[in-house]
Amino acid sequence: MVRDLSTLAKYPFLNDTKQFIKENGPSINELLEGLFYERARTIGIERLDNAFKNGDVGNRSLASNTDRIMEIFSYPIARMVAVSVGNNYFKRRYALGEAIHAYKNLLNERPNFLVDVSKELNIYTEYLENLGIIKVFFKDYLRYAPTRYKKWKMVNRDMDDGYVKISIRDITRLILESLRIRIEKELDSRKSNKTIEKVFSSEIKRFKEIVNVHRKKIEEAPVGKLSYEKLPPCMKDILTAIQAGENVPHMGRFALVSFLNSLQLSTNEILKIFSNAPDYQEERTRYQVEHITGSSSSTSYKSPGCDKMRTYGICPVEKMDELCREIRHPLSYYSAKWKKEKNKK
Repeated sequence: MVRDLSTLAKYPFLNDTKQFIKENGPSINELLEGLFYERARTIGIERLDNAFKNGDVGNRSLASNTDRIMEIFSYPIARMVAVSVGNNYFKRRYALGEAIHAYKNLLNERPNFLVDVSKELNIYTEYLENLGIIKVFFKDYLRYAPTRYKKWKMVNRDMDDGYVKISIRDITRLILESLRIRIEKELDSRKSNKTIEKVFSSEIKRFKEIVNVHRKKIEEAPVGKLSYEKLPPCMKDILTAIQAGENVPHMGRFALVSFLNSLQLSTNEILKIFSNAPDYQEERTRYQVEHITGSSSSTSYKSPGCDKMRTYGICPVEKMDELCREIRHPLSYYSAKWKKEKNKK
């Protein structure tokens, strides 16, 4: 089924949109330098600005076919520029902005359309019209559902012949997560284009500066009782990776949260630190933090020592300093730094 231009403009990641671009699109040089597509280039940059600042690529008028065509071609432009910026945090933030925008639009779509979109994103679904629900293959459900929450846990869902029954609204949440992951992977697999770097040199430079300013603010901002400069290299590495949107193993996140908890930071103060991550979701992060700190369970986990950090592969041995070699626990490092500063006064 060929979809109308309005649908293609709202969901530029669809196969139909890609086919439209392939059949009707201009050459890459015309798209990047032609006067007719100047508006598409402007919107492409706007998508990136909105995603970074607001977490959503934003709405624009789709009243005319020209509006819709410019919106469609702004999508590949935004993606190419995001790749050329070359920063993981920026790419993750943009991917989330596209996924959030699609999610908001999908909330107003009919079930059959949602099923079609799900299948394009490799989420195997079936719409049970007589019951008004959607069935999702259990492996896809587990892959994309936020099962840390009570509502989403498998024990609270009906399953029939390998398929989990969910509401029409819930399928949009799975699509959001699947789309975010897909866009991230696609951006990571692309290489920067010299022509893009030339045409959008000023915008790329500006985005890089924005990211650098953002990172410096994170590093310099005091949070509760935490001093970034006194953190041991391992915790600096984990924190920097999280805030850059890089994949941090579970033990890395566990080590950081338990470390911060040992420093008597409150749940909200820990959440504030994680909130700078491009894919930050407060409910999910709060659940994980409260579980580790014992706020929502009977167990408060201790921060792992240096031996365990090395065992888990999260000790940056190449960044160890003299103090690292003298102590056996990240907390001892942090404490020693405080004492050293105190003795100077």
